[in-house]
Amino acid sequence: MAKRKFGEKSEALYRVVKFEVKFTREEFYKVLLISDILRELFNSALAERVQVFTEHMAPLYEKLRSLTGKAEEAKEILLDLRAKYKENSITLFDQINALTIKRATDETFASVPRNWQEETLDALDGAYKSFVALRKNGDYDARPPRSRNEGFFQKIPGRFGFKVKEGFLILSCGAGRNLSFPIPGHQLGKLLEAKELKKFELYRDEPDLKKPGRFWISVACESSKPASVAFDPELAVYIALGASSLGIISPKGEEVLPLWRSDKIWVPKINSVDRRMKKRLKNSRGWLKLNSARRRMQVISSRQQLQDEREIVDYLLEKHGCHFVVIDLVIRSKEGKLADRQKPERGGRLGLNWAVQNTGSISRLVLQLQEKVKEHGGSVRRHKLALVERPPGIGSENKIWMARKLKDDFLRTISVPV
Repeated sequence: MAKRKFGEKSEALYRVVKFEVKFTREEFYKVLLISDILRELFNSALAERVQVFTEHMAPLYEKLRSLTGKAEEAKEILLDLRAKYKENSITLFDQINALTIKRATDETFASVPRNWQEETLDALDGAYKSFVALRKNGDYDARPPRSRNEGFFQKIPGRFGFKVKEGFLILSCGAGRNLSFPIPGHQLGKLLEAKELKKFELYRDEPDLKKPGRFWISVACESSKPASVAFDPELAVYIALGASSLGIISPKGEEVLPLWRSDKIWVPKINSVDRRMKKRLKNSRGWLKLNSARRRMQVISSRQQLQDEREIVDYLLEKHGCHFVVIDLVIRSKEGKLADRQKPERGGRLGLNWAVQNTGSISRLVLQLQEKVKEHGGSVRRHKLALVERPPGIGSENKIWMARKLKDDFLRTISVPV
């Protein structure tokens, strides 16, 4: 395959195949040792970065926090900050290069493949850059990534040194040591169809080893893009998007498809836990127990919504077609407002936050649809629909009406075949 030019889009499809793995006692302790080595690497690299930030940047951010209405002084501090970042920041390449000496002097550390260590540092680099970006954008409450506690499983990532052979996924741990896991039939078929295996991650769905959990492997692979199906606007699927339902018009018919709103179930429960937490001393045993319950509720809510979105996308492709036209959404918020319910000055608990939240979840559904249609040679087109009249109903009652308006407006604006 010819090498892609800079800026040219790849014609390949990138997909992730995931399956559960089980260990023998010997394999479990081998994996645990590797995880501990990577956890210590993550923590030491993080501590190195945090130390530099604490010494050179943190004092300047404290000065900025205390300034009110002193634009000139703030400007000088920001210039000083920029210089400090340039002079003192530790880069990913600095920490990767430091692996050479560490591996030469520590036999146990060198027993873990280098590319697994590099991928661990790369994950830290991404998390740390997000923290720095928040600080640079004025969020002085932003905190650096957390260190990984002892007794927690550190995921094991790798770019190479793994392969599929005779129905097994084999990870090469170095010095002739391998880990071998049987691949379930469906996932094996997907991996055998792939042109190239790109990356893998071995992780535990509950990082705390004291709690029940299962181990999983996800493998990112590259597949060929299927031939594109010709787009016919008369035969396309038109979708009016909504937070609770979709209005759909296609050659197969019209329907309103309800969406699962997990937040309607879980948000009241999470709010109830919030009220109970306010009555407890922060970081007390009772507060930590409630905080853990709140996080579990948030994770369950997110998983339920993601699962529903995947099922909706699969249904749309199976039932209606592979070319879609959707309404181009605009986030219903005001300039300077952010969806942060903890800060009333940023819009409060509901209202604007609610609109931003819903628009975000709908956009995620559209993004999933955009990725999935590539497997069928289809496409997703966004179309701005300016309504000059009010819908005749409310909620799901107006979705078909809006889908019809979307189709009429889209067909009217097309002057040449797409």
